[in-house]
Amino acid sequence: MGIIRKQSIYSSIFSYLGFVVGAVNKLLIFPLFFSTTEIGLTTVAVDLGLVFASLATFGSNSATAKFFPFYKAYLPKKKNDLPAITLFMCLTGCLIIILALVVFKGFIIRKFGQNSAMFVSHYHLLYPLVVTIALFLLFEAFAWSIRKTIVSNFLREVLFRIVVLILLLLYIFKVIALETFFTLYSYIYLPSVIVLLIYLIVTGNFPVNFTISSVTRRMYKRMASYSALIFSGSMLNVVSRTIDVIFLASQSAGGLSDANVFSYGSYMISIMDVPQRSIVAITTPVISQAWKDKNTKQIHEIYQKTSLNLLIIGFFIWGVIFLNMHNAIKYLGAAYAPMQLIFIVMGAAKLIDLGTGANTQILLLSKYWRLDFITNMLFVAMALPLNYTLIHKYGIYGPAYANLIALSIFNSVRFFYIWKLFRLQPFTKNTLYTILIAVVCISAVHFVPVIDNLYLDILVRTAIFALLFATFILYYNVSVDLTGLFQQGLQRLKKK
Repeated sequence: MGIIRKQSIYSSIFSYLGFVVGAVNKLLIFPLFFSTTEIGLTTVAVDLGLVFASLATFGSNSATAKFFPFYKAYLPKKKNDLPAITLFMCLTGCLIIILALVVFKGFIIRKFGQNSAMFVSHYHLLYPLVVTIALFLLFEAFAWSIRKTIVSNFLREVLFRIVVLILLLLYIFKVIALETFFTLYSYIYLPSVIVLLIYLIVTGNFPVNFTISSVTRRMYKRMASYSALIFSGSMLNVVSRTIDVIFLASQSAGGLSDANVFSYGSYMISIMDVPQRSIVAITTPVISQAWKDKNTKQIHEIYQKTSLNLLIIGFFIWGVIFLNMHNAIKYLGAAYAPMQLIFIVMGAAKLIDLGTGANTQILLLSKYWRLDFITNMLFVAMALPLNYTLIHKYGIYGPAYANLIALSIFNSVRFFYIWKLFRLQPFTKNTLYTILIAVVCISAVHFVPVIDNLYLDILVRTAIFALLFATFILYYNVSVDLTGLFQQGLQRLKKK
């Protein structure tokens, strides 16, 4: 767990640095210089780009995560043909998806035409987004496989948002017009793609070898079936997790405006995703290697520690945001008031997701990987009709309720299968202690009187909650990893 802890920390630092830049972009600059419809356009375009890019990968990124340990074990770097195979798959997928977007353009824009006219006139933004996101997902999978997650996380979380910030500044100072801004926005992933590819090539981890290796000849059938099924499951998962904003833009009366307000609530939730993304990035190759070595003890340890640590960090982030939500609405304006309930409901769903740890990676990289596809099918089968029905009934709050119901059932099913097949489960008595500590600390700070000064109120509430929560977690040694990190930090301070 040393590697996981170390790389997760550095990756999380870069991720939160990215969120600082992202907060400046989304919370400070966008609302001042763009209408809710214009902000909604950028959100919907990126979400749709992610959906179609996941299709365009053709499962190449999943195949990389699963089979890289075999290529690494049996082939020297220069004779590794996995990069060439997966790159060909990805580029072919991009070509097919772009052609499909052109052919079915009329059908797609009809779904948005009534409520989201601005998206219809900017449909072309999807093309570069699809290609650049697909390539980044592939190169990121290789970075994860060689355990260089810090590099990929920096490019995904920090560089990407710096590019957006530069575009915003160019628009604010009238260097570029609004239409030019939207066009350049569709290329925001391109710098990260170029930098990551150069890094992989320079370090010798992405050789373009067109000779078919013995590993490929021996495993191509298994790779093909795995990639096809896991790709389908992953695609369904992406669709179900982004369909809320897309449905709001196309089905709700508010169109892009509703999608924008909802996206702000979702953005708050995405802050809770940071430690999960960092831990998933580094545990994926470790779990893959552990399954290859049949080391279920190590997998069980990772399962329980990721569950506990993610739950602790998740509750801390949820508490800080929840206790300051009134300040966020005060700053953004009354139009953003719905995001408070959206955050509460979707935050509960995210805590359930965090609390079940690395269940996706454990199933996905095991010999029962087909269950990943089946459970993703179940998730989509629930999420699509729930979103559609609840949006019409509850409007902007509908996707939040749909997310809570679908994600709770989804993780419960995965928990059941992992327990039944491997006798592994993520919870310990410290899971209960974490929940109790979080409830007590959040409840206590919630009743602290509101200070008129917005910034002072944020500072006071955050400081009180952080002090209470951290004190209880460390005093009762709820997490050995977090206590160890705290003690290491104290020792370094003493040395200095």
